[in-house]
Amino acid sequence: MAKNTGKVLAALLNTSSVRDAATESGLSEETLYRYLRDEDFKNEYQQAQRQVVEAAVSALQTASIEAVETLRRNLTCDNPQAEIRAAQLILDNVFGNSENSKPQNEKQIVISFNFNNQVRLTNNDKD
Repeated sequence: MAKNTGKVLAALLNTSSVRDAATESGLSEETLYRYLRDEDFKNEYQQAQRQVVEAAVSALQTASIEAVETLRRNLTCDNPQAEIRAAQLILDNVFGNSENSKPQNEKQIVISFNFNNQVRLTNNDKD
């Protein structure tokens, strides 16, 4: 089985089904299922999947730093709509924007911006 391990791993990681992986690798579905029943191969495959996920998370972390830098640049770009949107996105991500994340008895403070870049805080009690 070790002969095609790399090809089988790559096919399984690059496709969404065993059928597609079989086509990509040039092997039969039964052969791929035989690989997947082998404990050593299964462990190798799971390790490869973890590495793919770790690489994706790392890429997202890097992109998120760049996204925050972009938002920060847009806070002072002399385009009021872009500045307002950047500020809203930053505040939403810092303070959360989900009603489910707030306690039921918490008073909601609404932060709004007008086109003169003035900030207004409003107590939006629902009681």
